[in-house]
Amino acid sequence: MDRLEAESFARDLTEGFDVPAEAAGKTAARVDAPMKDSILRLYRSALTVGAEWEPAPARVSAPCMVFWGALDPACQIEFGRELGRALHAPKIVELDCNHWTVLQRPAEVAAAPEAHWGA
Repeated sequence: MDRLEAESFARDLTEGFDVPAEAAGKTAARVDAPMKDSILRLYRSALTVGAEWEPAPARVSAPCMVFWGALDPACQIEFGRELGRALHAPKIVELDCNHWTVLQRPAEVAAAPEAHWGA
């Protein structure tokens, strides 16, 4: 994480995760030292990342929704489906994109909660 550089990260986003080049460059430029530290603290906060957090979604009582990239190689769609079931989400929005849903399908991502809240 300390060696992560904006230029190579932007290239990885574009080539490996199908993020449009302009969005990848803007995103990568914002990955600064405090963000890197936050990411590392999050990942290091569990001995087995995610497993210690799994019981919490079942306690969520607010109406919720999950949106996920159906082509995500980092966290496959089944993980998003399982999360939706754990949260008792009435809707799991499967977007035709990769890991970075907000960058790849901004209009669809914006429409999803509007439809959810309007229901």
